[in-house]
Amino acid sequence: MRRVFLFFILGSVTLTLVSTIEYSFAQSSPEGPIPFDNGLFIFVQTYVQNPNGELITYLASDNFTYLDIESLNSFLDNERLPTDLILTINEKKFEVITKKFSILYQAENVIASTMLGHTYDGAPIIVARFAHDGYPVMPGDTVNSVWTFIRPID
Repeated sequence: MRRVFLFFILGSVTLTLVSTIEYSFAQSSPEGPIPFDNGLFIFVQTYVQNPNGELITYLASDNFTYLDIESLNSFLDNERLPTDLILTINEKKFEVITKKFSILYQAENVIASTMLGHTYDGAPIIVARFAHDGYPVMPGDTVNSVWTFIRPID
């Protein structure tokens, strides 16, 4: 199994959009989906476009096979912007943080996971992972992932 991690540097925070490249391999947690009883909601949309901008693949999920809540909260604390949307639902406030990451592929591969990572305590770590059926990418294809996080404001 070959894995390639791609890193993006935004400001002073190193983010990892890890579109893990795994040749014909996917795995999931034996415990099943991660429960979100802590008030946090995450939704990821991943889509692949060819060099002409045509849609090749679309995946979306709120069902994650791995989630590190402590690291995710650290990531979200660092990614907060004054322009982020604040919602009030039943007198409770929630912040909505949306991040988009894109990767241009130079080689043919099969992608079987969409992952988000960032630097935590000086080391790059995986924060969230959505394992899915593999989809192919060709040289020149762009994989875009749009992550939406909704969490309560204390």
